[in-house]
Amino acid sequence: MATREYTTHSAEETIELGRRLAAELTPPQIVLLRGELGTGKTTLVKGIAEGFQAASRDDVTSPTYTLIHEYHGGTVNLFHVDLYRIETQREFETLGMDDLLGDSNVVLIE
Repeated sequence: MATREYTTHSAEETIELGRRLAAELTPPQIVLLRGELGTGKTTLVKGIAEGFQAASRDDVTSPTYTLIHEYHGGTVNLFHVDLYRIETQREFETLGMDDLLGDSNVVLIE
């Protein structure tokens, strides 16, 4: 498992990084996004979604309360998952994460 750390200095730089990363992500893929609250994880997803032509930046929002947001591009399905509020194994199991692991899917997990 490769770990990478990136530093950006604005929302626009973070979105651009996401666009570049989309070119490197080949489905099926699971990506773990780590960082404190407000560090730009969802902003990065905005760029990845644009890179896959799955959604515009304005359509991408934090999945904090819905837990999973789906964005469908021409060849890639993007799933943005927020596990922050999951407290038990049972809650995790009811999410159906196994269903997200399809051949044309990229799963981004916060």
